[in-house]
Amino acid sequence: MTRRLYQIFAAACTTLCALTLSSCGDDIHLSHLSRDEVEFSESQTNNFEQSIHIVPEGVIGAAHVFYPSSNEVFLDTNEPVRIQAVFHLNGEVLDADIAATYYQSLVWKLDGKKINIANFRQTFYKPGEYECILQTIDTFGDTLRDTTKIFVNTPSGISLISPRNGYNLVDPFSDKEIVLKWMTTGIDPWETAICEVYGSSIEEDVWKTPMATVACDDNVSFQGPIVRNNEMLKKLGIDLSNNSISYYWGIVMSIWNNEGLQSIDTSNIFHFSTTLVDTDSSILNIPIQYKSYHNALSPDTRITIVNIKGDTLNQFFSSSEKTTETIKLEPQTGVTVYTEEAYFSEYKAKHFTIDIPEHVLIYADTVYLEDKTPPTIWPLKNEYPKDSPISFSLLDKGSGVALSKIDIHFDEPTNIVYTYTEPQLDIIMPIQKPMRVYIRVADNAGNQSAPVYWNVTPENDVQVLSGPYISKEELE
Repeated sequence: MTRRLYQIFAAACTTLCALTLSSCGDDIHLSHLSRDEVEFSESQTNNFEQSIHIVPEGVIGAAHVFYPSSNEVFLDTNEPVRIQAVFHLNGEVLDADIAATYYQSLVWKLDGKKINIANFRQTFYKPGEYECILQTIDTFGDTLRDTTKIFVNTPSGISLISPRNGYNLVDPFSDKEIVLKWMTTGIDPWETAICEVYGSSIEEDVWKTPMATVACDDNVSFQGPIVRNNEMLKKLGIDLSNNSISYYWGIVMSIWNNEGLQSIDTSNIFHFSTTLVDTDSSILNIPIQYKSYHNALSPDTRITIVNIKGDTLNQFFSSSEKTTETIKLEPQTGVTVYTEEAYFSEYKAKHFTIDIPEHVLIYADTVYLEDKTPPTIWPLKNEYPKDSPISFSLLDKGSGVALSKIDIHFDEPTNIVYTYTEPQLDIIMPIQKPMRVYIRVADNAGNQSAPVYWNVTPENDVQVLSGPYISKEELE
């Protein structure tokens, strides 16, 4: 903060000069003068000061009360802030309008730009170090200059180097050292970082089990073997010919600057696993999950395993909305897995191809069965008695029609009366004259039917339906 001293001292200076000149001939000493004759009164001294305040964009009012001026400010990339000049007279904050009467000009210098208003909004889109300069020329022509350094942090991140996530070729009985390596980003020159490494053989316990605290450019290792007592595993019912042992681990990075702890970044949970032993086969695990499944009946999922020649190796069924199916296979390349819904046929999933190495347990990516097909609407017949409802069939072989998403209206304002009992929709036609009926429905997966309408025309004692026609108004 810059302090400027304004002294209104013309009369006092005249008196002092006269005393100085006369002292040479008249032997007058300052010590003989009264206090009031040599000192300036407080009213003759004004201290005009300025300060820089950088506050969150949404803060209004007396920002300087809660966000004091500082020589250094730390911000995140894309964080919007308000940069404000605050002026003081004799220690008292001045209103902006009053403060403007005490200076001739004001200019900010920031990131190669000049700004000549007392406060403004700013967002820094690039990380780095910025110098924010406030330069004010007061009414006496003196220059006030203050500087705040703004440090814009690089977004931090943690990525895995090795072993790769899901690595499954660790020998359970080997005493070879296993090295955990990762890479961090976003540590700026004004920051320091510490990494805490956590690990457990139980995924849910990873963040409860610290392994080590190290510099973030370091790594952590532990000595094998992973399985130290195979006989104990057998007593526990763990057969390594059918099971793999997995180890889960992750990293918490704490970033500091000279203001203290700034941020904490947590990695994903990584894992690696052991090979199978005493077997010639490998195991393929296939996670399967239905999206937006609302049917009362259980799904009927058919999984088909085909080799590279197109021969079917295995076929089995699942009746769960979320499951993991396991199958033993001989080592080979080019195995293709097809997943189909046998009854709710609108649920589809992409097939995938995978290689099966020797003696490993493999987890395929989750197979998602998803309904992307909208319901269809069709009248049960084209003619109805004059006083009976007209009926439509709402067909959906997937997630099912959403009852709250049945939209019916006519081309004239009137009450809508209808009933729906799956799959039949009955609509009462209230006006016995030609009119349009608009029907649009959606299923529980959010798929919406086409914007269509039917013409309903009274003829003698019947109502005649024609359509469907596209509703151009809804397409626009």
